[in-house]
Amino acid sequence: MAWLTKSRFLSGLQCPKRLWSEVHAPIEGGLPDSTVLMNGRAVDDLVRRLKPGAVVSRERGMPAAIAETARLIRAGAPPVLYQPAFRAGALAVMADVLETQGSSVTLTEVKSSTGVKPEHLPDAAFQALVIRRSGLEVDRVLLAHIDRNFELRDRGDYEGLLRHEDLTLEVEACLPEIEEAATRLLSVMASPLHPPIAMGAQCTTPFDCPFIDRCRGPHGTPLYPVGLLPRGGRTVERLRREGYEDLRAVPAERLSGALHQRVHRATLSGEVYFNAAATATLRSLSYPMAYLDFETIGLAVPELLGTHPYEPWPFQWSVHVETSRDAVTHAEYLAVESFGDAGALAEALLASLPDDGPIFAYNAPFERAVLERLCGHLPALSPRLRALIARLVDLLPITRAAYYHRDMKGSWSIKAVLPTIAPDLDYAALGDVQDGDAAQRAFLQIRGGCGAASRRAALRQALLAYCERDTWGLVVLRRFLADGRPATTPALAGG
Repeated sequence: MAWLTKSRFLSGLQCPKRLWSEVHAPIEGGLPDSTVLMNGRAVDDLVRRLKPGAVVSRERGMPAAIAETARLIRAGAPPVLYQPAFRAGALAVMADVLETQGSSVTLTEVKSSTGVKPEHLPDAAFQALVIRRSGLEVDRVLLAHIDRNFELRDRGDYEGLLRHEDLTLEVEACLPEIEEAATRLLSVMASPLHPPIAMGAQCTTPFDCPFIDRCRGPHGTPLYPVGLLPRGGRTVERLRREGYEDLRAVPAERLSGALHQRVHRATLSGEVYFNAAATATLRSLSYPMAYLDFETIGLAVPELLGTHPYEPWPFQWSVHVETSRDAVTHAEYLAVESFGDAGALAEALLASLPDDGPIFAYNAPFERAVLERLCGHLPALSPRLRALIARLVDLLPITRAAYYHRDMKGSWSIKAVLPTIAPDLDYAALGDVQDGDAAQRAFLQIRGGCGAASRRAALRQALLAYCERDTWGLVVLRRFLADGRPATTPALAGG
């Protein structure tokens, strides 16, 4: 029988059907690394540097790690033990840190979050349960997490980055409930059939379930579900209580508010909504016109002096400059080896932009925040950078007021809008990097030297293509809106 590990236990708490699927019908090839996992590894590495100890290898799998841990403990465990693994019957865990001082044993769970979350308590309690059942009496349970107020003042000095919260009393109080849950989930794992559980909040809380598409099935979710209503909240809840799942089945009188009515009409009729009056500002602007997009990364373990954990720092930008309808140039910057060289990034950006004219962005507060951050680190360039801020024009609110196509499905993200006006600009065709999260993962993989050189080169090109798509998409969108009419109406996703 498969063991109930910590990750399986937490999956089972979220949804027993998820646990059953992980054991009996796992996703082939596993799940790709996320930026959360990559940040978590960086935090783990830092913890080991701050307090050296013995590390149990996980490369040969859980059984080998359990055997190695037992051998180290029999030989007199070192004061600090990383990744120790324990088994008690069908329960097994691999902990983050185990410290012994005389007869006292402290278990520390390390998280890359900036505080204690509700799901952290059962995580730590399950570990304490298994370790105690294996014969080692844990008398203190801590959770170490990132202190967001930490600032890197001296290179390599991370003292104070981690805060330790004592969860001992909370763990002791919930151990009976954890034992009961473990027994129940072992039965789920042993069953030949998955538990009949309907979809609900557990599908996305506290994490997105990787098996959610299986539960939906080929016809489980309508093409235009009521949940696509923007800022739907109580309206969506009410409609679902009344039995509505497909927005096209909702009577018009059941919706109030201009935005919901607009989305409903477009979804029902297939007609594109376009308000030319809302785009009048664009027709008053003249060349040259620039288009700007940044990509940023927020590291749990900051590398740059004067920065905080998870402070977003630019590693890439793309700029298109339009001097006439037929004259558009492109410039780009990707900082891998030079990441953190704010001066080089800013100087190159300033050189790529014209001295006057609008600078278009999509959700401009993001670009504004990046430029403000650069101003704080580059006082000599601050006046020129602030001049860029003053020229920013946000296309998002204009698009939201002026345009809606039902295939946007309630979203005005650039990735939802562009395919409805220019199908060839669909981000799904980009390959390795199709969104911001993928861009961050690619950046970390390149910097970390992951994979073959050819793979890193491919990721570099994918990053450049993704960021260029963002700003070229803004050129296309600005022209589309400024025309004052929906110039094209691509085929709809459904009848």
